Amino acid sequence: MTKKGLSSLATALLGLLLCTGVSFAATNVSGHGTQSRGYTGHNAEIHGQLFTLPGAGTITNIEGNGASGFWIEKGSGEMVKNFNTLAEAKGYSLPAGSYRVIPNIRDGANSCGVTVTVTCP
Repeated sequence: MTKKGLSSLATALLGLLLCTGVSFAATNVSGHGTQSRGYTGHNAEIHGQLFTLPGAGTITNIEGNGASGFWIEKGSGEMVKNFNTLAEAKGYSLPAGSYRVIPNIRDGANSCGVTVTVTCP
């Protein structure tokens, strides 16, 4: 094949990839959760934003404020995994599905939050 033919073939393949919408970029999905201590049995609050993974993914980033770890639960409320520290979760893999993250309050804190980023290739 000639140099011109190879160039035309490469251009055609690139055009085909662009037209079919094939994406080679990873998808980042984030979930956020909060917890406030309140008064025992009265006004403690737990909130976890539901997020959905389109495919299997790996936890790539965790940011916490006043949290000493967190847990992941399915959208149905079923516990998936509890992490005693934020760093422990990095690299953990999750299958496609819907999840929430809920932080564990550090001793002495009245509230906390956690944001977890999952990268799906």
